[in-house]
Amino acid sequence: MMFVLALLAALQEAPPPAPLPAQPSIVVTGIPGCGPPFARVYIAPMGQPFRTDGQSDPMLAWFTQADADHDGRLTLAELQADADRFFTTLDRDRSGEIDPEEMASYENQVAPEIKLYQRGQDKRARTGKQRREAKVAARQRADYEAPYGAGIYASLNIPEPVVSADLDLNRGVSRAELAEVAARRFPLLDPAGRGYITYDTLPRSPAQKDIDACRAQADKRKK
Repeated sequence: MMFVLALLAALQEAPPPAPLPAQPSIVVTGIPGCGPPFARVYIAPMGQPFRTDGQSDPMLAWFTQADADHDGRLTLAELQADADRFFTTLDRDRSGEIDPEEMASYENQVAPEIKLYQRGQDKRARTGKQRREAKVAARQRADYEAPYGAGIYASLNIPEPVVSADLDLNRGVSRAELAEVAARRFPLLDPAGRGYITYDTLPRSPAQKDIDACRAQADKRKK
């Protein structure tokens, strides 16, 4: 007991501990990251979605598949063959036509990214400039100018690339219609009229352009 009392007395007489040295403030001087170098989704001209983790280019994955002879040049015949392969995938009942049920399956299961007016397609406006840009984009969407639906992830601004192939408006897309639409879309991808498309001249999707712009701005700030 006497030992405990002596220990308490010693503690009371001991000087207070010295304060800890002040810690330096942590200042974050970097800029927000732009994420992976590639968009995670690419919607091919005939509507097939290609996805990656963002470390490899989904557009290149499509081009490599469509370029059947791997000569680096995608011809109209190859684009139509690619469309025909995708048609077979969508025509689940082998009726020779992509019917409304199969179109719904395409939009909801195969390529849900293309659904119009879903959350996440518009960036959240935080600054005055971003709010003004959002209003301009909204007006452009109303006039079918700004990319949305599949157009956000594609080389062509076509919101629904499968349904839009219903040329006779019978609520179905036949194999022949998809081949015809491939022929109509090919010149949009080959504006120079060379008769073939290369990966380097294929228009980047708006989603990819946003990433490229972010990375370019980040590089500019580092210099």
